[in-house]
Amino acid sequence: MQQLNEDQIDCLGELINVAYGKATARLADIMGAFATMRPPQIAVIDRERFRQILEQACAAATSCYLARQIFRGDVSGEVVFLLDEISATNITNYLQAQLGPNDTDQDDVLLELGNIVTAAMMRELSSQMEARISLGEPELHRLCAQPTDQATASGAFDHVIKIETVIEFAEQEIRGRIFILTHGHCFEWIREALDRVLNDLPH
Repeated sequence: MQQLNEDQIDCLGELINVAYGKATARLADIMGAFATMRPPQIAVIDRERFRQILEQACAAATSCYLARQIFRGDVSGEVVFLLDEISATNITNYLQAQLGPNDTDQDDVLLELGNIVTAAMMRELSSQMEARISLGEPELHRLCAQPTDQATASGAFDHVIKIETVIEFAEQEIRGRIFILTHGHCFEWIREALDRVLNDLPH
């Protein structure tokens, strides 16, 4: 499996920090409350490690939630937003307190949350990397047991970029992990795009 070198990891970290920050600001604007984001932790992992992370998330709680969104274009793959059960409950309870319990269905809330975070982040990230992409419709899956390839799409991809952070929102914490799943040739495109960004930096 291909990896990123130290400079590429640092560059991707800076790009994702900006992109995820804009996603957090978008979320805070919609929710009408202040939100902050801790600096993301980034690593490149393989498909098997991705499955292990999902299995551990399911084992640690009654359930967890996975929002998926396909992207296609210069680089293609899937972006996945994983929320643990506590985070899912926190955000749903907050919205129900603001809007009333009859106006907020948990699945709808989590699907919209995933869509806001993944779409805003991917649009900003692709813009910074000068990539043309289009996003598909988001899907929400509740994982209660052994995750399947159908739910995670892990069977179709061989490279996974793991982005882990915490969004602190209205005295609640949303512990979110984002995974960008892609193919080997698309991962190579990402490496080349990061090198272009690095080469454009003032020396």
